[in-house]
Amino acid sequence: MSEPRPLVVCRGVGFRYGADVALAGVDLTVAAGERLAILGPNGGGKSTLVRLLLGLLRPSEGEIAWAAGGRHWSGYVPQFPAFDRGFPLRVEEMVLQGRLGRRASWAPPSGEDREAAARALSRLGLEELRGAYLTELSGGELKRALVARALVGEPELLVLDEPTASLDEPSRRRLWELVEELPAATTVLLVTHDLAPETFRAGRAVLVDRRVESLALGELHRLPLLCGHRHG
Repeated sequence: MSEPRPLVVCRGVGFRYGADVALAGVDLTVAAGERLAILGPNGGGKSTLVRLLLGLLRPSEGEIAWAAGGRHWSGYVPQFPAFDRGFPLRVEEMVLQGRLGRRASWAPPSGEDREAAARALSRLGLEELRGAYLTELSGGELKRALVARALVGEPELLVLDEPTASLDEPSRRRLWELVEELPAATTVLLVTHDLAPETFRAGRAVLVDRRVESLALGELHRLPLLCGHRHG
């Protein structure tokens, strides 16, 4: 049986916020189709690591190399939305943003784009809210809309940063069902403070606290993750 191909490789990666060291000496290989749980305390560098993997930040040191010449499709569900909720944007318009990588930036959404958005909205139970403005959404509804935006582009890499925050129990169950339904080739990174074994079928787990170390999956429920006070 052949080894899974690497999707992204970090070599000696470090990142600083000014003089504050968020990550140091990170060596990490993420394989195509892997289900990886990224655990760690508040401020340990989990969110910084995934932003580096997504290309939203550049390493202060070391390098990050992507397979296939660096070209890839990714979807990202942030823990905290980085946009102004007061901006007059409708749910469907936000979800369609997830298709931008599939067409020229200047081109209007195609029929295929709109059909993909409609499917994503339906899967997240948001059909009736497609025309609603973001200001009209509850916290849980906004999180589901962010998940729809991440899925609509059929990403090779899906990053879920504390994705169940603000979700009620039925919505949480549906989220994990959607993750289970993703193609086997989709790489999924789950960023979390803690991990209940039944929620995410991780094939591997790592602990991020400035550095990265492997964790035994069978011991996750015993792991005491203490809150820190550094940048996340």
